[in-house]
Amino acid sequence: MSTIRELHPTQKSPHTLRAAHKFYQRASEEALAKDSNILDLGKVHINDGDPRLSLVTELKESDLVKVFASFESPPRSSRYQGLDDVKVYEHQEFSGLQFLPSLLPPCTQEIFLSRLLHRDLSNPRHKTNVHFHHSIPYDRLFSIGTGCEGSVRDAPPLSFFHFSPDSTSFPPTDPGTHKSLTLSQFLNRKLRWMTLGGQYDWTRKVYPKEPQPDFPDDVANLIQGVFPRIRPEAAIVNFYSPGDTLSVHRDVSENCDVGLVSISLGCDGLFLIGLENPATGETKHSVVRLRSGDAVYMSGPSRFAWHSVPQILANTCPSWLSDWPACASPQEHRNDPSRSYQYEAWRGWMAGKRINVNVRQMND
Repeated sequence: MSTIRELHPTQKSPHTLRAAHKFYQRASEEALAKDSNILDLGKVHINDGDPRLSLVTELKESDLVKVFASFESPPRSSRYQGLDDVKVYEHQEFSGLQFLPSLLPPCTQEIFLSRLLHRDLSNPRHKTNVHFHHSIPYDRLFSIGTGCEGSVRDAPPLSFFHFSPDSTSFPPTDPGTHKSLTLSQFLNRKLRWMTLGGQYDWTRKVYPKEPQPDFPDDVANLIQGVFPRIRPEAAIVNFYSPGDTLSVHRDVSENCDVGLVSISLGCDGLFLIGLENPATGETKHSVVRLRSGDAVYMSGPSRFAWHSVPQILANTCPSWLSDWPACASPQEHRNDPSRSYQYEAWRGWMAGKRINVNVRQMND
């Protein structure tokens, strides 16, 4: 088996995988529904398996309750009673490629979104693609309601969703090339990725050698609670809307061969994965339909697999999540204080979004 140090992130992907990516990028909803080659994790969960998968193990409900409850603040294990064990499947043609259908329960998904978008996106040390061409007005997140601007820097910053969609200008670093953005443009279309922990250098395809921001402890504990073999040190959070894609690539910039964890939130997405036989040059691939709460673990030979996201499927966000960040009415909030009724102006934002959290270990 190859090691990660023998691979290069700029190597061109195999033609057959690029062709498969284009095919599924253009496929209609009707064609996708009839395509029996697509491995649908939603059906795997309902049907308790699939001939292409082997059952590896089951994560016990009692252990998962501890992990999910500790992700809340304060922990509330009573919300997770009645969970089922989670089955871990491995693809029979891709050694080390494992799937955990419906891993995260709904309340954990909502909390995860809140941590990522209300807290981590407001942290200036977590860079985004928008940083390349625009200044992000983090000062406003601290200045509202602090008495005087910047006077309470130790207070948690506000969420960008605190402001109305047409407010908060994002000025360009080069006015001659780019225009200012409104908050609506930033959150609805321009925000494509955010990095947590190790800040990946997309130009040089490396992680910087200087000290990196700390990876969020609660997210690390959530990931390690389910995937104990990985030490979360970096994550790329991808933001998709229907019509968006991610081209065929490999994640081989890390300095270790530890597996990758991928968590899906929001709309369904097609996930194309393929491996190339170095002796024959032949490639094999599989297309997987991932749904909100599903997890993928790429380990062993599949750690080095080519993969892409050819299509985001519109109108597939779960109904209970589609109104996020406006998740509850005032009465629902009184009944369950963990559910926020703020951000009414942004109600329905998640209905048109898929968020993918890709977690990896950088070093041995």
